[in-house]
Amino acid sequence: MTRLVCLFALLAAACAPALPAPYVQARDGAERAYSSGDYARAAELWLEAARTARPGRDHDEADYRAAASFERAGDLAHARALYQGLARGHSERAPRASFDLAELQIKTGDAERGYAELEAAVHAYPSSGVAGTALNRYLSRVSEQGGPDAVLAYVARAEPSLDKSERAEQLLYARARALDELTQSEQALAAYLAVAERFPYPYGAYWDDALFRGAADAELLGRPAQAISLLTRMLTERETSRLSGSYERPRYAEAAFHIAEIYRDRLHDVAAATRAFARVFDDFPTSTLRDDALWNLALLAHAQGDGAGSCASLARLVRELPDSRYAPCANQLCPTLTGVPGRECHSYIQRELSSDNAVAR
Repeated sequence: MTRLVCLFALLAAACAPALPAPYVQARDGAERAYSSGDYARAAELWLEAARTARPGRDHDEADYRAAASFERAGDLAHARALYQGLARGHSERAPRASFDLAELQIKTGDAERGYAELEAAVHAYPSSGVAGTALNRYLSRVSEQGGPDAVLAYVARAEPSLDKSERAEQLLYARARALDELTQSEQALAAYLAVAERFPYPYGAYWDDALFRGAADAELLGRPAQAISLLTRMLTERETSRLSGSYERPRYAEAAFHIAEIYRDRLHDVAAATRAFARVFDDFPTSTLRDDALWNLALLAHAQGDGAGSCASLARLVRELPDSRYAPCANQLCPTLTGVPGRECHSYIQRELSSDNAVAR
């Protein structure tokens, strides 16, 4: 089998057309010049490569690299001309050239034209690798000029064109965020839920953010149970992986911690809050919220008059997370605890402990 694979590879290499020697020489020289910071020389060599390349991908790539090199060299006129030529064509570099041309217009002071071209490029090439960043930049511009109302108006205009594209989720999330800014919590919650429903895990890029922010709106509307339900819905999709990397979404630990806070502060369910804080520590071994979870466990136990429980949480904090900001403060709640780091307890933590609601929320 291995021999057969090698044979096919050799045949493919033999059948592939050899690149023209002048093109290879110019290309290699251009890459060396660019790497050394001689962008003007790199641009000239890329133009030479384009002149000697066969029509098609190699020629268009050389033109694009020449444009990028001219831009780095500060020769914006040549860069613009090359980007314009590529943007008018149908090559693989047409999308990126269109976005770069728009950015160049913005950079050189023609913001109105540049942002108009940026929006046009998003609609023309919504699947481009840079279309998402470009749309976010355009939405930021719309927001800066007209606020959330302008964002809502733009989303309504753009949605028919982009609704079936890879930018649809981005637009729907922008709508929800704008409604949030307008403090229209009911409508924002519905919009966030629409994002999570239409673009669920694991495909939705904004899925966890939508559920997290939707939960915040549910809280504002006086529905803590719904907020917990949305955060729990997020955590039920959590996957573990033994491979390098992780399926962990950034919001998971934060969601678990906030569930505990809602139980404690909104529902006044100490037992549920205790279990939830313990899960943060146990289930999220890489989270920076682990020490916060143990500290809050200690505070809850202390507030209930459970000194042994409070000291147990603090002993674990001191033993397993000695670098925590809370570790030097452990003796404030458990005077008999040994092994406490000798660092000074921060004054803001001491003030919180001495306040009326520090240990009895």
